[in-house]
Amino acid sequence: MATTNISALLLGELQSLCTEARRKHPDIKEAAERVIVILRGIKTTTATFEEIAQELSKSDEVIRPFVLACRSNNQRLISIAMHCLQQLVSRQAISPGSIRETLTTLTHVSAQGVVDVQVKVLQMVLPLVTIYGDSVCGETLVEAFALCLALQRSRDPVVSNTAAAILRQVVVAVFDRVVAEDRELGLPGTSEQDLTRKSAKDAYFVLQDLCLLVSDAEPIFIRIDHAVDKRLVLELIESVLTNHSAVVAGHSAMAQTLRERLAPFIVNFFAERASFSLAVRCIRIAWLFVRDLHRDLTAECEIILSVFSRLLDSGATTVSSGKRRASLSTKSTASNGFPLFYRVLALEVVRDLLENAPLLHQLYTQYDGRVIDESAGKEEDCHVILDLISAVCRVVIERADLRPALGGSSIPSALPENTLSAGDSGSTDMLGHQIGANTCRMRLEMYKLLDKQEPPNVPDTYMFYLAASAIISFSEGLVGDILPQCTEHISCPTQHSGSRRPIEVSAPVLGKLIAEPGAVGSFVKHAWAAVFPVYEFIAGVRFDDLLFARMLESARQLVETAGALGLVEARDSMLALLCRGCLPATTQASSEVVVPNSRQVQCLRAVISCTLFLASTLRPAWYMVLATVQQVEEALFQSRRRLAASTPNIGSDDSGGSSDFKFVRDEFARLLGFVRVLNGEAVLWMIRGLRVLGSDLSGIVADLDEVEEMRRLRQLALGSTPGLQQRGNTLDRPTFAIEELRGFAVSNIDLLMGAASGDGDIGQQAWTAIIDHLLATATSTQAISAIRTQACEAVSDVVLAAMDLVTQADTLSANFQAMVESGSAQVRILRPLSQMMGGEHSVAVRKLTLDTLHRVLQASGHSITFAWDVVFDIIQSTVLGQDESGVLMRCVFPCLQLICTDYLADLSPGCLRRCISALLVQFGGQQDLNIALTAIGQAWALCDYFHGAKTGDPAGSSELISTQLGGTSEEAVFDELWREDLVAGTTRSQQVLWLLVLHALAQLGRDSRAEVRLGAIQTLFRAVDMHGPSSFDEWVWDGAVWAVILPLSQYSLTQRAHVLNVMRSELPQPETDNGSGMVAEDPQRLLTKQWDETVAATMLGAAKTWAYESVWKIGISDEAWRRVWEMTRAMFIGSTDAAEWQLRTKDSVAGALASARALASLLTSDSSSESWRTAWEAWVAMGLGATLIPPNALAEINIDDDDNVVMSQEVLCAVLELCPPIVSGLRSKSGLVVDDCDALLSVVRQILVFADAPVYSPDSAEMSRLQSLALDAVARALDSDSDIVAARVVDELAALSVLPYALKHKRHECVLMSDSAVVGAAGRMYLEESRYIERLEVLAGQTDKSPKRRHGRSRRTVALTFEALGRAAVGRLGAALCDDQVLALRVLESGAWLSAVVAMGLHLIQSDDSESWFVRTVPIAMSRLPSGPALDAAWMAIGSVVALRMNRPERDSLLLVKQGVLDAVAECSVESSATCPKEYWSMLLDAIEEGIVSDEDGLAMASLGWLERLCSIDCSVPEWVAASAAQRLVRRTQAIVDSYVADRTLFGHRSPLPLQRTLLLRRVLQGLAQLQSKGLDPVRGGSAAHIVAVFECLIGLVAESTADLQTARALQKCLRRVADEALSG
Repeated sequence: MATTNISALLLGELQSLCTEARRKHPDIKEAAERVIVILRGIKTTTATFEEIAQELSKSDEVIRPFVLACRSNNQRLISIAMHCLQQLVSRQAISPGSIRETLTTLTHVSAQGVVDVQVKVLQMVLPLVTIYGDSVCGETLVEAFALCLALQRSRDPVVSNTAAAILRQVVVAVFDRVVAEDRELGLPGTSEQDLTRKSAKDAYFVLQDLCLLVSDAEPIFIRIDHAVDKRLVLELIESVLTNHSAVVAGHSAMAQTLRERLAPFIVNFFAERASFSLAVRCIRIAWLFVRDLHRDLTAECEIILSVFSRLLDSGATTVSSGKRRASLSTKSTASNGFPLFYRVLALEVVRDLLENAPLLHQLYTQYDGRVIDESAGKEEDCHVILDLISAVCRVVIERADLRPALGGSSIPSALPENTLSAGDSGSTDMLGHQIGANTCRMRLEMYKLLDKQEPPNVPDTYMFYLAASAIISFSEGLVGDILPQCTEHISCPTQHSGSRRPIEVSAPVLGKLIAEPGAVGSFVKHAWAAVFPVYEFIAGVRFDDLLFARMLESARQLVETAGALGLVEARDSMLALLCRGCLPATTQASSEVVVPNSRQVQCLRAVISCTLFLASTLRPAWYMVLATVQQVEEALFQSRRRLAASTPNIGSDDSGGSSDFKFVRDEFARLLGFVRVLNGEAVLWMIRGLRVLGSDLSGIVADLDEVEEMRRLRQLALGSTPGLQQRGNTLDRPTFAIEELRGFAVSNIDLLMGAASGDGDIGQQAWTAIIDHLLATATSTQAISAIRTQACEAVSDVVLAAMDLVTQADTLSANFQAMVESGSAQVRILRPLSQMMGGEHSVAVRKLTLDTLHRVLQASGHSITFAWDVVFDIIQSTVLGQDESGVLMRCVFPCLQLICTDYLADLSPGCLRRCISALLVQFGGQQDLNIALTAIGQAWALCDYFHGAKTGDPAGSSELISTQLGGTSEEAVFDELWREDLVAGTTRSQQVLWLLVLHALAQLGRDSRAEVRLGAIQTLFRAVDMHGPSSFDEWVWDGAVWAVILPLSQYSLTQRAHVLNVMRSELPQPETDNGSGMVAEDPQRLLTKQWDETVAATMLGAAKTWAYESVWKIGISDEAWRRVWEMTRAMFIGSTDAAEWQLRTKDSVAGALASARALASLLTSDSSSESWRTAWEAWVAMGLGATLIPPNALAEINIDDDDNVVMSQEVLCAVLELCPPIVSGLRSKSGLVVDDCDALLSVVRQILVFADAPVYSPDSAEMSRLQSLALDAVARALDSDSDIVAARVVDELAALSVLPYALKHKRHECVLMSDSAVVGAAGRMYLEESRYIERLEVLAGQTDKSPKRRHGRSRRTVALTFEALGRAAVGRLGAALCDDQVLALRVLESGAWLSAVVAMGLHLIQSDDSESWFVRTVPIAMSRLPSGPALDAAWMAIGSVVALRMNRPERDSLLLVKQGVLDAVAECSVESSATCPKEYWSMLLDAIEEGIVSDEDGLAMASLGWLERLCSIDCSVPEWVAASAAQRLVRRTQAIVDSYVADRTLFGHRSPLPLQRTLLLRRVLQGLAQLQSKGLDPVRGGSAAHIVAVFECLIGLVAESTADLQTARALQKCLRRVADEALSG
């Protein structure tokens, strides 16, 4: 496509050219046609562009038509020709031989003055020079220069400017060819060789002519016939130096030209006044000299630099303080006559120099760092660069009016204060107050204003801005080569907000000091003194954000560089400057609310960054940094709080410093996080700094050698801080030093404890330094309370963190693991807590210490291992210290609780003993009831642990404590146990610990507070009950019983008696209403109840102790058993003296009974006879003592203070309930002897008729429970093997059976057999001996007179009748008489049998209930009783029972027994007829005959049947008995028949008679017909004699019986039998 276009283009243009020139310019047409022929001769369809251009460049004819056209003066032709020439030139299609002709043609055309043509001419010059470089040289080049210079003088600016631009490019192209030539030929040659090389020669002559033109001399190479603008010449020189300074410097001829021609001109130029445009170009060339030619033109550059310094120090128009101008005219002159723009231009160039760090370092090395005598080591007195820097610094410092009136070196905010209230952040006034690019910089630097003829007005602060920016740039570049050499990056995990896990963050730090700093280091060393005042000055200038950031960053880098080079003074000075810039100007002594601005906070960040970088080398300077951070933080906090107080509507987050405050904290935390990664020296110096800082605030003395140096540095950085201590007096938040020490220690606890890999000694030193300072602060009397508390909290956090580290020891260093295993780590960790508890420290400090201990135990208790002694030292120091309020006790007790709950297994025996002492001896006796009770409860945890603990050795043989107590007291025994050395894992240690726990509980059981006593006693006996059987051996049981339980029981009884006696001697306190409607309880009553509960719990626990077989194996066990029963009896009985009965209460009696029941239940068949005998004797004493009340005692003697009956029915029942098991056991071991039986019966009698035990329900229908138990107790004695005992029991049962009748006899309610032995005996035993009746009368007489009960209520009692008891006794009596053993001969022969029979008879008479007992018992007893007086007496007794009369006047009327009794007695009589006395038979027959006339039909029928049986021939009774029975039968038969006949006659035959009469008659008739009688005279009828005897009556009945068929048939049978008897006879 390109080929087609160029061919077509040329053909088209040539044809146009032919058309236009065919008339007037035939030569042009002819030349054009020849070119057309040439073009057509080239195969354009296949040739490339290069081939076409190459073919065209071979002929000079190609340009001929165009040259002719340009000379024709025809504009149309010229236009076509110029276009075609431009295309040919650009495509290198012109032959080299035609180039000069082309240039000549272009010169000719350009002279015509047509602008468009001139522009096109210029456009072709540059391609000619660049494309045809080898051809355009020498004169051809001169012609090209001449053409451009001629056009440059055109008045048309387009042409002129284009020509100047083309000329610059041509000059550059000339030197480009030199570069190519040098590349081809090798290195540049000498000056002589320069003149032989074509390109170098052209370049040399061009440069020489340019220098000559500048100096107003005639050029040698370039032909010029007019004056050339010197500005253009300078620009051309600048182009050469800008693009090819290396070429110029590399060719000595060119360099010599600059040295001889140009350099003097530049130097001399600034020595006099000149135009602005020339000055701009000269200053630019001067800068190029310095920048690019300083190595080759050393002297010239040194002079130029000195000129720059002189220009900067030229004393330009100064601005007086107080006046400010928006701009400054650069036409004004300085005092030395130089224009002001000279100074501006110099400053701009110097600024570029200072920004070019590598160049600056080279210049410093080249000039200021030269040495003329190396052996002497003397430096040349040359300070070109330093002087230049100093000059720039002076430009900065001279503008003192730019610093706000803030005072000190405080950094101002970005905005002036007046704009904050105006609210116009974009106001011109505000911008005028800021120094920055937007407000101070010109749109274009002055040395770049090449198009300006006059200098522009510059901003008032432009030079200050330039100088400040230059210094900042210088500082930035100064450190660029140093810091990378010594910077290392370290990583540290940092916790960011919003991130759960720490993130590894890297930071640069100083790896090593630069031992050989070199030239750059020397530069820094000599330059910092000049730069430092500048930074000190500009720190108070209000820069814009960008410039301020640069200034701050450069200052930071200077600090780091100085530190890296070991320039301590420079480092400390610059760091102090940054520290001063962190604080508001009014922080030190002003009440004004000043919020540190964001720039001051940024400055603090720079300080922290410097500190991090130089942390390992700061040493005492750490204190300066720490003090700065503290001051800034304090200022932020105070200002925020004051603002919030002054403007309530502003929230805490809007108070002007919340974000900055958080930022400061985060940045410093980041610093401390990285410090530990550095070497140990950094850690130690940082800690020393914080210690001194904390000492300044707390007032304690910092014992460090470097204190003075530290405080000097603080004075350098912050000045005096008089307000520091005052603020410390009102601290309401953690102080900086303490908080940072705490935070560092907690975050790096592995380092402090030597758990991290590295130098463990550093960690030890750091731990000691931190802890010692915190402890000194926490225990100092000079520090205020808030600071002491904060220090204590810091110690707490450090200890907690360290203990948490101990729990992770398995994952840490081997050294730390060894420390943990040996316990040294734990001791070191807990020792600070012990130290804080020692001495007379404040309660708050000790309280926090105890809270810390509790938290340690909660989190890491299992890791304490060998440091438990320290823990107990802390606890013991609390107990032994002064704690009147009990606050500390309440704080330390949870620690002890936690130990007892979770960590007993970790304690050594010695620590366990200390735990027992602390828990039970010290805390159990505390006045705080809750603590005491909880301590007692925790004793259960100790017991559980001892129970589960296993020992590795068998139990050794030790002397029993019961044996030791014979010669010493129990206190002495336990004192020895408290001091005994205990060995872990031994049985002996376990035994001692068990006894100590029990003894401690027993001691608490003697406390004056009831709750404590009761809790301790219950815990003691529960421990014995739960763990004794499996954990106690003989030695422990012996000590527990003899040294713990028995003494405690005896003390409880004795102390109770003492307390109650003391109270009895005092007047009772009435119940009072406290105003709330509640009645306050009498303290005496409450105390009595409490001691009753204590004694009851003690005795019951002591009793239950004997449930275990091991207890019976202790020393002197029988004596211990006896003492327990004695104390139980004493508790139950009290005193027999009536005056001492007040010692007995319902609760004490109930407790005694519970103990007795427990003791009795423990006796088994394996128990010894002595044990059973001890229990029996105690029971008898309790039973007898329960009812021992004087007869005339007051009615209230058995009533306690709570209106409770002491010896009530329930109590007596409980006593009797104890009897059966004891009696059974006693009988099984030694037998129940007569004395035992007498004692038992005596107890029962006393209890049954104990009148002071009120009864509230009658006992006539049903026995009371007491009576039932008493009857059981009596009956149980029948099991004895002794006949005497059995006889006495039967007697007692008989007496109980008749007791109701004896009571009625005494009350004269009825008259019974007064001479009955059994009734009389019962009265004597139960009523007379116990004086029951008299006591009832006494009680009845005192009831109405006694004062009303306390609670205004009473229940009406009822009198006992013993009727139900009598009936029950008869039943037991009957059951006893059925026993073969009871009815032994000796028993039957004694009066007991008769008493039993009489007793049953009495009940038979009184009620129907005794019928079955009588029927069942009497026949058996009578059958076993042998013949003799005893048998006769028995039959008479039975007869007397049957014949007893009712209490009515009719002596002949007998009480008829019922059918069952009649059957039983009659049957027994028939079977034992031979032994029955005659009197007995008479009484029996009378009773039977009387029964026939009874109103009860059954009894009448039974009586009739027995008369028939007794007179029957089949009955083996005496003849007289049979005869008497027959006679009575006949008599009663006649009476019945006569009565029937009389009734029938009276009522008539048609009137029915009562059925009973009819049935009785029929029964009589049937019996008569069947009876085989032997009792009547046989002569009168034989076996039917009884019918014959009543024959007449029967005959009389015949007529009356016709109406009753059945009666008639019965009568018929009787008559037929008589007839049969007569016939047979």
